[in-house]
Amino acid sequence: MKCLKLIILAFAFLTAQLYAEIQDYHLAAGDVVSIHVYGQADLSVKAKIDNKGVINYPFIGEVLLINKTTSEVRENISEALKDGYLISPEVHVSVIEYRPFYIHGQVKRPGSFAYQPGLVLAKAIALAGGLTERASNTWLLERNSGEIKIEANSQTEILPGDVITIKQSFF
Repeated sequence: MKCLKLIILAFAFLTAQLYAEIQDYHLAAGDVVSIHVYGQADLSVKAKIDNKGVINYPFIGEVLLINKTTSEVRENISEALKDGYLISPEVHVSVIEYRPFYIHGQVKRPGSFAYQPGLVLAKAIALAGGLTERASNTWLLERNSGEIKIEANSQTEILPGDVITIKQSFF
């Protein structure tokens, strides 16, 4: 019985930690969001954020989502709907599909892959078919459109939009 309680407690902790990480996630072009207004089916939409970082939303028009969290988007849409449309809208915003990450260089199947919360570099390499015989131990990761460049290891966390380069070994 104690073992079951510990397992449940550990699962709850990990779920809460993952939820907190996802809560802080900043939206970008390519993400697909679901916006639901309780009791207002005509205001519930699923939309892909375009390259300008916007979506079209009923009654409001273009809404800028890029670099905002789902909480910030919820507040913005709620405030806009209060301005002449609804008295007290209950808005829920969630990411239903994250933009992909990219891996190239010395992997068997380079390309773009669907992001999954909790993804680490070892799993990303596995998704790309594994390393080639010529792969080096030097793995580079670019984040935020190249603003951040780090030398990565197998447990480096991967985020949507990351670009991973697996360099070639010369020996």
